[in-house]
Amino acid sequence: MTIFFLVRLLVLFLAALVTGALMVNWIGLARAMARLSSPAYVEFHQATNDTFDPYMPIVVVGAVLGGIVLAALPPGLTSLSGRLALLGAFCYAAVLVISLATGVRMNRQIAGWPIAHPPENWMKVRVRWIRFHILRTLVSVPALLGYLASVMLLPGGTNS
Repeated sequence: MTIFFLVRLLVLFLAALVTGALMVNWIGLARAMARLSSPAYVEFHQATNDTFDPYMPIVVVGAVLGGIVLAALPPGLTSLSGRLALLGAFCYAAVLVISLATGVRMNRQIAGWPIAHPPENWMKVRVRWIRFHILRTLVSVPALLGYLASVMLLPGGTNS
């Protein structure tokens, strides 16, 4: 087992954590949130913020940086493997930009809402949050696939 193998494994792990968390949030949590009334929605969203918000920046930034490292490892940027890794890093960077521009701002806004009396526009905020969450989730899928293909294209797969 080489250091290159361990680095590739770590990058794939971080990418899987990002895309997996986003998919679980979309398929499970966001769909449940869309069905809740205002007090239940606000309380649920605030609780999920407390668990996801500290974790997600670490793994998303790790996945972006990991993709850059993956692209730089042999055989490098001139190879299809390197270009796929770079494409994945670009997609995870887009996830980060979408998150910071929309989801994180809305999470901070929702965190300040009183549970029993959210603002009148709470449903519009919920719909907007879900829309941008779906977008960033969909952008994360080609990122993960790019990383997986990058590693699988290497001679010997992940053992190189």
